[in-house]
Amino acid sequence: MDMQTFWNEAYKEDPDQVEITDVILDEELQTRPAGTALDLGCGAGSNALNLAQKGWTVTGVDWAEHAIKLAKKAAHEKGLNATFYVDDITSWDPPTQFDLVISMYALPGGEDNKRVLQTAVKALAPGGTLIVAEWDKSMTEVWGFGEDELLSPAQITDLLPGLEIEKAEVRHLKNIFSDNDMQASAGNTANVAFVRARKR
Repeated sequence: MDMQTFWNEAYKEDPDQVEITDVILDEELQTRPAGTALDLGCGAGSNALNLAQKGWTVTGVDWAEHAIKLAKKAAHEKGLNATFYVDDITSWDPPTQFDLVISMYALPGGEDNKRVLQTAVKALAPGGTLIVAEWDKSMTEVWGFGEDELLSPAQITDLLPGLEIEKAEVRHLKNIFSDNDMQASAGNTANVAFVRARKR
């Protein structure tokens, strides 16, 4: 089963299990005025919809067709200014630039990490902010990931040439999974590689 099919099936079976409740984004954007935002690897749209509720005009992109159906339905039901597309974020060509670009637990691993971050940089308007949160490299052995799947903050920043790095740190998060099965199999704490960068 390829990764696109895997994620599409995961969102069909139990979307709550694959969506990660974000505890970082709100804190980072407290003092930033709303503008245009792009969520790369948006899943069922929880972060994108949260931004739209705060006044952002949001675009979300994900390759899981069922996740995008859920995101579109939620945006319509809530009357939010959010547009969602089914596409591959490793090769998607942004039609415009955005004030904010986020990638939250959406990097696919290996060389595709570089491709997604290149898309993010291309999509970022001058003066815009990029926020990346991903499971930290230190979680590789804990969760049984492949050696090239997870990145450290330093490895993420190396893939963002030309951006001004404002923060690059490991954050220790608690209570990350609400699902009891996920807690049992993965624990309920994790280290997250966090990077915030700005395009001059």
